[in-house]
Amino acid sequence: MTITDPFAAPGRNRPAASPAAVALLAECRKAKAVADTAPARFKTMPTPAAATAAGGEVQLVVHPRTLADWARWTAELGISDVRRMTNTGVSTICRFELDGVRCRLVGMGVPALLAKAYGPRGGRHV
Repeated sequence: MTITDPFAAPGRNRPAASPAAVALLAECRKAKAVADTAPARFKTMPTPAAATAAGGEVQLVVHPRTLADWARWTAELGISDVRRMTNTGVSTICRFELDGVRCRLVGMGVPALLAKAYGPRGGRHV
């Protein structure tokens, strides 16, 4: 059984791709390229990053062992605004841009490292 292209028939025209679809495809390709080069780009970092790309955005997942490792990751990526960091209870998520691509750094276990160093969140500090 062969599947024929319905647009190959005479009188049928394939619709042109929308500009939004073309722009999204370009973003996705750029994000994929950044995600593919991330392991080699960050090989000198203390903990390796698992990089994935989806929907034009790159996600870097790291498992820092110390707050110094986490600080090195944020400094390397130019993340200095702590207001853009979100704690989910298990991880800390930072949004930033890398080579013109939307990215997200996910630090697994960072809230626990912060609680160990500074006490529980919302606790009284003296």
